[in-house]
Amino acid sequence: MLKAVERLKIELMTHGLTIGEAARQQLQGAGLRPLTLADYASTSGVSMCLEEEIWVNAPIVDFNPNFVTQPAGELVWESGCFQVRNRDIEVTASPVPVPDYHDKTNAWGEKYTSYAITHTDRVRISPIQGCAITCQFCDLPYEYRYATKRIAGLIDSVACAAGDPLVKAQHVLISGGTPRPEDYSYENEVYEQTCQAFPGLDIDVMMAPMPGLLDPTRLKAVGIHSLSINLELFGEERARKVMSGKARLSRQSLLAFIEGAVDVFGCGRVRSLLMLGLEPLEDTLRAVECLAERGCDPVLSPFRPDPSTPLRALAPPRTNLLIAAYEGARDILERYPDVRLGPRCIPCQHNTLTFPDGTDAYYYSEAK
Repeated sequence: MLKAVERLKIELMTHGLTIGEAARQQLQGAGLRPLTLADYASTSGVSMCLEEEIWVNAPIVDFNPNFVTQPAGELVWESGCFQVRNRDIEVTASPVPVPDYHDKTNAWGEKYTSYAITHTDRVRISPIQGCAITCQFCDLPYEYRYATKRIAGLIDSVACAAGDPLVKAQHVLISGGTPRPEDYSYENEVYEQTCQAFPGLDIDVMMAPMPGLLDPTRLKAVGIHSLSINLELFGEERARKVMSGKARLSRQSLLAFIEGAVDVFGCGRVRSLLMLGLEPLEDTLRAVECLAERGCDPVLSPFRPDPSTPLRALAPPRTNLLIAAYEGARDILERYPDVRLGPRCIPCQHNTLTFPDGTDAYYYSEAK
């Protein structure tokens, strides 16, 4: 059975929350700081740690007016601390401010946020602006024109984020748009140079395994810590409708790649995101089973409609569906003791249906 604070997280992810005026002023500092960098659908809200190490990214009307309408949850500032109130529950909260670099530029006069975004304790860098393929739930191909970014700028942005005085990045995720085939070598050069530049940081790669792009053995050899190879949708007909570019990678080939990656990196170092709310729950749970059979951590990520995408008017999944998905996945994973719902890093659970279980399978990342 879910704890009250775990259910609260799910409700906040579903319905969002309002920000009380005193809380807004505390977070924004006389209006000089944004509430959130709102760079991507699943991270468009305010990230915070609730009681019992429960992390959540709660959407707000400022960036998601398409579905955050009359949320019951509210973030308030009273007696020197933040609290979240939602119907009959009230818990203390620790919101994560946007990093100090949010309005700063690098030596080339470019915004650091055009290279890097910090979410909780992780900085994500995106070598590709835009994307070579189009998925209807992702804003990248609709908001950004395709381009590669200077590697020196990516390296510099990680250094900036790792030394940020407000939100110090403890590890790195390299993701962003899928490169075109002619840029595969560039993408792999980013992986290698980032590992060389930051041997004290765990560096993960999240990328579609387009043929010729990712080599797990090579990635591990250059220093990559873990991989996220996302199925997103398991039903192939639905996948062809909303993510046709990725659907060209058959389910069988994706699962085969994931199995091979687990052979190289080991259990706990390969995960795969599944999007909840865009296909029947039974398809998602079939995917959980297929991933667990291969030693891969499933990641349950609730669909959040981005206002710039064709799916902007589609409602996010309801609380009861998310609870059923979490409980169904948990029951499946009881048969696979080496597999957990991902991600394993506790703060990185802010936009997923994952909760710490009190074991060392879940952890806080630390720069070495």
